Amino acid sequence: MPKKIGYELKVKPMFKKASKFEERWGEPAYKIAERENVSTSTIHMRVRNYGNPYQRKAKPSDWEDKYGKTIVEIAQDLLLSPQTVSQREKTYGNPYCEDKVKKGGPNRNKKTDKFKNTKHWSELDQFKGDIFWLMPDHPDYDYERSKCLLWDIDKHIALAKEKADENN
Repeated sequence: MPKKIGYELKVKPMFKKASKFEERWGEPAYKIAERENVSTSTIHMRVRNYGNPYQRKAKPSDWEDKYGKTIVEIAQDLLLSPQTVSQREKTYGNPYCEDKVKKGGPNRNKKTDKFKNTKHWSELDQFKGDIFWLMPDHPDYDYERSKCLLWDIDKHIALAKEKADENN
């Protein structure tokens, strides 16, 4: 069928006013869902369960509550595996104990020839979903993240990198 001359297709918006969700939270649920890579129903369930679309879990894990970071974030900072971080917590009382540990292992954050064909711990599925319990848009995010400042982590991260460089 030939096109009509002089005819322009007008695109009308589906909704003329903002939804109740958008009025309350300042942005539509689908935009938050796209950022989080989840469905919009997940965002609506967060509002129903936690009262806020920017909260991922009901409460923080023990690691997030004590250190302000997940165990995976701590492990990446210290160039260790999460199992080693957990073991340090049991042995020394906290994972930021680079000054107490005599020497890092010779294979710190490296693969030995024996395990060269296996995945690194950071590529395993069990550690991929370990994200902080609050989104950066949450009002309490800065307070919860500031807990890590109590542990003087910068000194320990620098020591960890120094030890890793010694072993290379």
